[in-house]
Amino acid sequence: MKFDELNIHESMLRVFKEIGYVELTPIQEKSIPFGLEGRDITGLAQTGTGKTLAFLIPIVNKILNENPVGPVALILAPTRELVMQICEEAKRLLKYSDKKVASFIGGTDYKEQLQDIEDKTEIIVATPGRLIDHIKSGKLSLSNISFFVLDEADRMFDMGFIKDIRYVMKKCPDNKQVMLFSATLSYYVIRLASEYLRDPVEVSIESDKVVTDNIDQKLIHLGRDEKLPYLVNMILQDTEEGLGIIFTNLKVMVPEIVHRLSKFGIPATGISSLLDQKKRVRLLKDFKFGKYKYMVATDVASRGIDVDNIKVVYNYDLPMDTENYVHRIGRTARAGKKGRSVSFCSERDYAELEKIEKFLGDKLSTIQVEETFLKFPEGEFTAFVGEKLREAAPANQNKPNRNSNYKGKNSFPTKRNKDDRYKDEKPKTERPRDDKYKKSKPNNFMKEAINPLEEAKLYLQKADSFLGSEKLKTVQTHPSKKETHAQHKEKVTRVTPNKPYEPKAQNYDKSKRNLFDINEANQNDVKKPASIWKKIKSLFGR
Repeated sequence: MKFDELNIHESMLRVFKEIGYVELTPIQEKSIPFGLEGRDITGLAQTGTGKTLAFLIPIVNKILNENPVGPVALILAPTRELVMQICEEAKRLLKYSDKKVASFIGGTDYKEQLQDIEDKTEIIVATPGRLIDHIKSGKLSLSNISFFVLDEADRMFDMGFIKDIRYVMKKCPDNKQVMLFSATLSYYVIRLASEYLRDPVEVSIESDKVVTDNIDQKLIHLGRDEKLPYLVNMILQDTEEGLGIIFTNLKVMVPEIVHRLSKFGIPATGISSLLDQKKRVRLLKDFKFGKYKYMVATDVASRGIDVDNIKVVYNYDLPMDTENYVHRIGRTARAGKKGRSVSFCSERDYAELEKIEKFLGDKLSTIQVEETFLKFPEGEFTAFVGEKLREAAPANQNKPNRNSNYKGKNSFPTKRNKDDRYKDEKPKTERPRDDKYKKSKPNNFMKEAINPLEEAKLYLQKADSFLGSEKLKTVQTHPSKKETHAQHKEKVTRVTPNKPYEPKAQNYDKSKRNLFDINEANQNDVKKPASIWKKIKSLFGR
């Protein structure tokens, strides 16, 4: 089926003609006609099959025909990158109209989003957390919502958004049109569909294979230290046109990989949770428009990057979640095109490899290792200069070291001469060594340190005095009902002696050196001291 055969607004057909979209994908062909009729839809399809247009076309078509004012369509997505992708696609469909699209995501300014609410934006695309913030503040009303879309529903449930989704759906009118799209059919997806969808049309294009045949998957066995030079050599030897994505499990590795690639003249950038949202969005746009040829990312972007001309996906680390492997390599071979994926497997990745191959139901094809690729290439290279990716480091990373000469967040501790160690400090009066461990008057912040040995002796003397007293059995732990706290305290003080405890000497004959004789003398002549635990129990009347 072709786009010009759909009964949709002329401005959208004009946009499709400019973009070059001609044929509908299977999920679009099965779901769009029912969406245009106003039916609720549950769509089950793999990533990269065109689900975004499947729910956007019915929404945009109704907005262009009926010309409403204010938010009438609400689209929820699990990640910020996916929200931005949907927004860009919706803006492209609304190119020849004055209708607006707003994104409500975390990590961005509230003022801009409040301005979008005041401007009565027709389509809202959001993550659940930031959307609920605006609803609870009273600034955003969902009373006029006629379209509700839940994209990547299985992913949202995995991330724990089930309660947030129910809260948002209850704030919308009951007569809204609901479209739910998911890659897998989980228990929560079925339950939500049965509760909130009215006689939904079930659309499914799930194939027997988890991964499409259009992706050529390869595997290389390498050591951990061999991954980075091998990646650099493979990219330098690659002459195919197009973009590439490199996935790693560790966000701290993103700037390291980008730095190495840039050093050898490879235009690369990276995104991870270490960067603020505005910078992540800007870098993604620059990547899509070709400023960077390679994007290094963590799984935060595995479902959020939708670029048509991605030729290859590198798995620098095998993902710990088997489904993430499918979503990673699904960034290539989109909309029926062909692509390839290359996965590096080190000694740390064997457990993940076994899970992935079991999930796919097939073994990954292995590539023979090129010995010349195991070392970084030699020669002169013009380094590529991109944006720094280390500016948004963790909060405690830039804290000054207590022993460093710290002057600011961009400064580094410097070595100081031994004679200059205290040159900035005021001179202090020396005090005799005998007074070193004397206790000073306590202030509001801390007490002067006491010699640990003296403190231990003092503590043991108090313990001996306390545990060795014969009068401890008369001490009451709680005041009676008739006496006050002060009277009880006075009573305890009166019966508790301050006289230090002196342990009794053992009276046995020193001439008896035989171990059995000594034990016998101890049993006959010496009265066994009371057990410490008995004395402690006596405090509690036991």
